[in-house]
Amino acid sequence: MYQNEDIIKNMMELFSNPLFRAGFSEFTSKAQVEGLEAAKKFWGLSEYGKTFPYSVDMVERLNDWYSVLGFVPSAKYNQVTEENTKLKAENQLLRNMIKDLQLNLFTEGGEKAQQVWHDIIDNQIKRNAEVANTFFEAIRQFKVGS
Repeated sequence: MYQNEDIIKNMMELFSNPLFRAGFSEFTSKAQVEGLEAAKKFWGLSEYGKTFPYSVDMVERLNDWYSVLGFVPSAKYNQVTEENTKLKAENQLLRNMIKDLQLNLFTEGGEKAQQVWHDIIDNQIKRNAEVANTFFEAIRQFKVGS
């Protein structure tokens, strides 16, 4: 198995090679734009993968490292950003709909409460008028009877 010094030495040799650096730069660009799977395919099918056959394991580890850092391809980022924008618009639409429904409910409830209040007041006025008429009728009968 490799020792840390051997791994570092092998990596330094690879990165000092201009051809490998160019290939790795393309690999990184491809990973950012199209994703890690596309970058792995690219490396496996390219001359870089054939020229540096033992670099596949290192590329796999760099893929893992790239993923651990949380990097995502720009295509995926754009897709998620578009979806996020759509969701924000839908959320705003739903908020507006709920606000309109609440306003309608409050308006209808207020109108119904106002109507009930007017009905109560009208009934109270009628009852007061009836009580007053009954009272005056009783007083008239009392005057007539005396």
